[in-house]
Amino acid sequence: MSSRQPIEIVASLMLMLILGQAACGDAPGKAADEAQDKGGSFAVVELFTSEGCSSCPPADALLAEIVKDAREHGRRIYPLAFHVDYWDRLGWRDPFADAAYSQRQQAYARAMRTEEIYTPQMIVNGSAAFVGSDRARSGKEIERAMGKSAGVKLTVTVKTGDKASVLVVEYSLSKTPANALLNVAVVERGLHSDVQRGENQGRSLRHDNVVRAFQTMNITTEKGKIELKVPASVQAKNASIIAYVQDRSSMGVLVAEGAEMPVTPADK
Repeated sequence: MSSRQPIEIVASLMLMLILGQAACGDAPGKAADEAQDKGGSFAVVELFTSEGCSSCPPADALLAEIVKDAREHGRRIYPLAFHVDYWDRLGWRDPFADAAYSQRQQAYARAMRTEEIYTPQMIVNGSAAFVGSDRARSGKEIERAMGKSAGVKLTVTVKTGDKASVLVVEYSLSKTPANALLNVAVVERGLHSDVQRGENQGRSLRHDNVVRAFQTMNITTEKGKIELKVPASVQAKNASIIAYVQDRSSMGVLVAEGAEMPVTPADK
């Protein structure tokens, strides 16, 4: 395990434009961005982070910017914050951490043939990995991803299951990709933690699009469904569903789609 300090980037108008154009599109280029999105382009942005890592808050803040811009402009950019658990033994137990997310990061390392595991790490479309607080690189990679069209179409429908804690996500693909997996996540915005110990002791941390539930299944047919058990603490009005198809070997993301969490009158 290792941690990298965030890369210090001089704030400049140019870099803000890079992120803005990649994440949400400035007003002059909005029509072009929307036309591009309609062509099937997308970007899945996975951030591996931890509340126990002093280098991670800037990366969490960057992801929050990407979330905000993408939602405001309706772009097909899907950010996910996976909180890893390997920092938990160093003084602070991250309430959003899961060993499965640490294993997911390790799977990326194997696919990319590297032994380097660190936080914060950002990965775009399962192929471009870099320090998660690198604003310029994130803008560049998101822009690159949004310049490509998906080779398969994915649609999802979200329903509540027999139990309130269960979501049923039905999917439909235009074709069945070989050697592929379907990942479905519930992500929640507007989360806060007051850290009492560890490297971030005394800090109040804010998080967006934290992965609260995650399920993976092999794809064998063009249509199917997957069930997720959602923690009772998840606020439906602040939650979304992100589904994405990934090559099992290379970990490259083939297509992605999102949906809002079903909200009942009691959730409003």
